[in-house]
Formats: sequence, C-alpha cells, structure tokens
Amino acid sequence: MSDIGKLAADMAARGVASVFGITGSGATLTLLDELEKVGVRAVRTHFEGSAALMAGTVGRLSGRAGVAYGIKGPGFANLVPGLAASFLDAYPMVAVVEAYAPGSTADKAHKRLDHASLAQAVTKGGRFLSPDGPGFDALAGWAESEVPGPVLLELGGKVPPQAPVPVGAAAAPVSEPLMALVARARRPVVIAGTLAVRKGWGEALSRLGLPVFSSAAAKGVLDETAPMAAGVYTGVGLELTPESRLLPQADLVVGLGLRPNEMLATKPFPCAAVNIDPVAVPGAEAFAFAATATELPADLWQALAQHSWGLDQLQDTLASLQRTLQHGFLPGRAFASIAQTLGRSVRLVMDTGYFCTIGEHAWSAPRADLCLFSGQGRYMGTAVPMALGAAIHDPATPVVAVAGDGGIGMYLGEMRLAVERRLPVLLVLMTDGRFGSISTRAIKDGLTRAPLEIGNPSWMPIMQGFGLPCWRANNLDELHAALGSWNPGGGPGYLEIAFDAEPYERMCNKIR
Repeated sequence: MSDIGKLAADMAARGVASVFGITGSGATLTLLDELEKVGVRAVRTHFEGSAALMAGTVGRLSGRAGVAYGIKGPGFANLVPGLAASFLDAYPMVAVVEAYAPGSTADKAHKRLDHASLAQAVTKGGRFLSPDGPGFDALAGWAESEVPGPVLLELGGKVPPQAPVPVGAAAAPVSEPLMALVARARRPVVIAGTLAVRKGWGEALSRLGLPVFSSAAAKGVLDETAPMAAGVYTGVGLELTPESRLLPQADLVVGLGLRPNEMLATKPFPCAAVNIDPVAVPGAEAFAFAATATELPADLWQALAQHSWGLDQLQDTLASLQRTLQHGFLPGRAFASIAQTLGRSVRLVMDTGYFCTIGEHAWSAPRADLCLFSGQGRYMGTAVPMALGAAIHDPATPVVAVAGDGGIGMYLGEMRLAVERRLPVLLVLMTDGRFGSISTRAIKDGLTRAPLEIGNPSWMPIMQGFGLPCWRANNLDELHAALGSWNPGGGPGYLEIAFDAEPYERMCNKIR
C-alpha cells in the first residue's frame, strides 16, 4: 500500500467521515481517490479558508480532529484564515497540503512558499507524511490534546526521519492549598472554561447550589435554564450582568480551565481565586491565582456541594437583564422569537458583533454543542462555514446561523453548498446598516463614520440567486411569520431582520 493509501485508510479507521477543501492535480487528488475507496467523502468548498473552519467545527463537535486539504503555496495560504480561527478557538483539525520535500533545491519554485513559517502562528506545528511516522493517528491526537488546535501534515514525497509529535504535560500532584481554600470558602462561585466542556464536567456542575459561570466559548457547559447557571463571564460585564452583581459578594472563584484567551479582560478577581488546568497557559498569572492544580481534586465536587448561596439573587438579576433585552424590537427579542418558534434544540451559530453580545445573554443554550461561535477569537465572518460544517457533521439538527453586516460577506459563496446538499441551515442577517459595535467608538470620540455605514445592507438578491427561500422582517409579527415559514427538512433559508440603527447602537448599555 502506498503512503497516501495508508493515510486514507488510517483516516477512515479513525472515524473521519468527511474532508473539506479544494484539490489540485497532485497528491491531494490521489488522496481523495483513496479516500473515496474507503468511504470518506470529499466536500468541495469554494475557498480553502472555509474548509479549515468546517473541519475545525467538526473537530469541536466530535472531539476528534477534522480534516481539511489543499495544494501547496497559494492553496495553503488560503487555508490560513480558517486555521487561524480554529487555532484561536481551540478547534482540533489536521490540514493536509501538498508540499515540496525538505531540502528541495531552489529551482523547484513553482507555487513555493515557506509553509512552516506561514503555519507557525496558526497551528500547533506540523510534520511530513512518511512511512517512518508520525502517522495520522499521532497527528490527530496532537491536534486533540490540550490545548486543541490545528496541525499541519505536508505531502512532500520521501522525507528524512522526523521528530515525534509532542506529548502532553504530565499531571502534577493535586495542590493541597487549593482544596484548603475551597474548604474555607463560604460563598464560592465557579467559572468554567472550554476545558470543562472537553472534560465533561457539566453534569457535576448542574448539581451545585451556587452560581456557575462559563466563558463565552464554553456557553452551554450546563443547561443555561438551570437555577445555578449564571451565564457568561467576560471580565468586562457591566451593572446589569450577573458577573457584576454576584462576583463582588463571592469570597472565592474556582476556575475550571480559566484562561486569558477565553476572557475579554484578564485581571485579578475581587476575591481569592484558584484554577484547575492541566497546561500552563501564558498570561494566566494576570488572574493572580492563590493556588492551582493540574488535575481535578477527587473531592472538589463534594466540597462545593456543601455550599448553597446566591441563587435567589442570581434569578432576580437574570430576570432584570432579560426584561432589558426584551425591550423594543432588537436582537434580544429576535433571539427569543427564534427559541419560541424553532425551539432550543436547534444549533445556534453566531458571528461576532453587538448582536452576539446580546445573544450571549439572551440565548439559553441547553448544551455546549448546540451553541457555537468564535467565543475566544471573536473572529468575524466565521458563522457561515461553521454552520455548514456543523450541518454536514450532524444533518439531523437544524442550524440557525446569525451574522451581522460586517461578517456576512466573507464566506457567503459557501451557501451554495447548503443549497446543493439541502442542508438544514437558516442564515439570519441582523442588520442595522452599519458596523454597530465600531460605530459606538466613532460616535463617542467624534471620529469618521463613513467607513462604517452600508448604503444597501440587503443580501436578498444574492440569496435569491442562490435559490434560497428568503424572508425579511421589520417587526415582531413578520419575524414570527418568517421563522414559521422555514422548513428545515426542505433545505436552507435566508432571513433578514432589520433594526433601527440608533437603539441598536445603545442596546449594550450597562451590559458591556
């Protein structure tokens, strides 16, 4: 069996169902032929960056590294935006690209780029395909290991022996001072990062009688309708948010994988804080943790279960926040309408922007896999490829992808895939005709707003050209009617929700 044939067999054996990308006439085409023989389907995207994001989304949902592919040079360069988004949000995937072998002479220059240098900032590292290894299983395991992210596999012909992939850091003994602080606490709170999602700690969290926050990226780590679910902690929440109301009353913060890249601001808490994380993350010292541990103490849940406080105030705070979010025809009402009409079992995928700030608080996620967005990278434009990757991976769950004026256009051509494959994806544009979150600063400081205004923000003619059923809602009744008209079993749809710009710009006041 050839090296590429074995690679295909190893992918299939590891459970890879789909690979995403644009092939060339070289090694990637050979790979796709071998993959077809072993039952792995190739999803032809319209841009390689989309492929990397789709593969990363599969990795996020399955916990197993997704796969994207591309040609050398410009094809790999086009993968970089999707690799960067996956790297920022810790999505495991393997990018398989054609390449020149190490040591190739300079006359082999067609489409040549220094892949390793280009990949350095957006991957965990890379290796060449070689019969001497490391094989696909090792590379995928590297991508999945803490902290997850993309890994590069280059198809460069015969290569010399390579270093094995890095292994995870060995767990240190549990920190006794950490449990001593937990034992002395009277009003502890928990803040769970994405580590808690990957470790499956949500069930234990749902049995606690104290406020449990999550990072934005870990939203849904426990059902957000549960009485202890305090919503998202960002480090910058203002007076209407639970983090602003409850944290000043706490005497201990227990972090579960609390990391700087999952926060909008990294700073010491108003009380002592401890953290459990198997890896040392640069910048975590800014939290000023009093104690840390690299593994979960066996008696942590039992110790936290001894405490019961703050839940009545939490529910009052959440009720007050929801009343604010539901005032007027704005994104808060729109998210409520989506939940009311389509149910909470749809998978919500959000782009970034002011509507996402509202969505973090207005949408109650029942599970972490049913709420996806660039919670760590805040990467604009990711909603469309993430939604399609999710629908291809799990076609039984309808997807609602929400984008704003700034992020809808980047990967819009990929909606052709949704039409071709009749994917259950509803793309929702929440439009105020400007870059709302940036306009706030322009208005405050008297700066130009010309680059932020959009003369005609509608994408309706484009979507109709793609063959999608389309709706536009200018009020709540039209929104309910449009949502009720979409049939996920019939394929994708497109909905524009138009908001007045001025109240839209002010809707995050006292929230963030």
